Amino acid sequence: MPGRKTLILLAILLSSAIAFPQTSTSTCGMECGQERWAIKTLTDSDATAVGDAAPQNTTVTDLIGKTAPAKLTNSRAPLEKERFHLTALIIGWKIEATMSDENVGKTTAMSTSVPDHDFHLVIADPNNTKNQMIMEVPDPDCQAVCSSKFLKQISQVRSEVSSKLGTPTSSVVALAKPWLVEITGPAFFDFIHGQVGLARNCIEIHPVMEIKFLQQQGDKVTPHKATDLTHECGKE
Repeated sequence: MPGRKTLILLAILLSSAIAFPQTSTSTCGMECGQERWAIKTLTDSDATAVGDAAPQNTTVTDLIGKTAPAKLTNSRAPLEKERFHLTALIIGWKIEATMSDENVGKTTAMSTSVPDHDFHLVIADPNNTKNQMIMEVPDPDCQAVCSSKFLKQISQVRSEVSSKLGTPTSSVVALAKPWLVEITGPAFFDFIHGQVGLARNCIEIHPVMEIKFLQQQGDKVTPHKATDLTHECGKE
C-alpha cells in the first residue's frame, strides 16, 4: 500500500496536470497544396513586408508582359515582393478541390500533389479581354493559411467571392456576365500544369488580399485554354 508521502506526491502531480493541460504541437488546418506553399499563403519570411507594402497601380496587360524568373524556388523573386492594385474582369472560375479536368491523365507535379482548395479565378484586362491571367484566393481552413498574419483579409475575400459568384465547380466555368472588380495582392509566378487562363509568363495575383465588386458588364468571355498560348514559365 502506498505511503502517505507517495499519496501526497501523486495528488500534487494530478492537480498540476489539471491546472496546466498540455498544449498541442499540431498546426492548424487541413492538408492543402505543396508547391511554393508558404509564398502562396503569405506565411514565408517576406510575408509581412509584402502584405503590408503600399500597393502599386498596374494592369493585367502590364503584368503579363513581365519576364518570368528562369528558376522558381521557395524564396520570392523580386517582383513577388511587390503588392499590386488593379481593375480587371473576372471571366471564369473554379475551386481546386479535386484533380481538375485539365490535369486528368497528365503526370505533372500538380496532378500528383494535394489539392490546395484555392478559388482559381481567370481575369482579363477590361480594355483587351484577350489579355488574361489568374488570381487565387486560398481556403482559410487550410494549413498555413489559418495561421497567416493576413488570415482576416483572405477570409474576407473568400466570403465576398462566394457571395457574388455562388458555388464553384472543379472545372473552370465562364461567367455569363463578367464582373468588373478592383483587387489588391502580391504577384506570384506559378509553374505550368495545364491551368485555364494562365498568362504567358505564368504570373498571378496570389493571394488576393482585397476585392471590390463594381458591376457586371459585357458578354461572356472565354478563358484561354492551356494550349492556346506558348508559355514561358519558370522552372524548378
